[in-house]
Amino acid sequence: MPDTIGFNLAKVLGAESASIECLTLYIPSKDAAGNDFDQRPWIDQALTLLAEIGGGATVLPPAEGAWLNPETGVLIKESVVLIYTYVDPDCFAASLGNLRRFAHRLGRETRQGEVILEFAARLYKIRQFDHG
Repeated sequence: MPDTIGFNLAKVLGAESASIECLTLYIPSKDAAGNDFDQRPWIDQALTLLAEIGGGATVLPPAEGAWLNPETGVLIKESVVLIYTYVDPDCFAASLGNLRRFAHRLGRETRQGEVILEFAARLYKIRQFDHG
């Protein structure tokens, strides 16, 4: 199938396939009260999960972020790590349960106000977490 540029870029490049949807996980560095926690275990788990979904994953350097805690009115500043993959549709569908469990466990165990995932140009905010 031709790309929107008028030719099949994957074929021209000699690529086996082209993924079109990107899944990004946002790994926070602070809890809802502004307390630091160790991101590394969460980054490692997210890398494994996203590699299962897309064959590999990339971690971006920490970005400065902030969010307003609606309960306290306090602005929480933190370093957020973004991890992304371009999904294989079949692997993505097969991994949805694992993705949900990871996101809800991240929110619950690190005491988040919300957990953010980005997929297909949509931002998903999980605010109520499943019980473990």
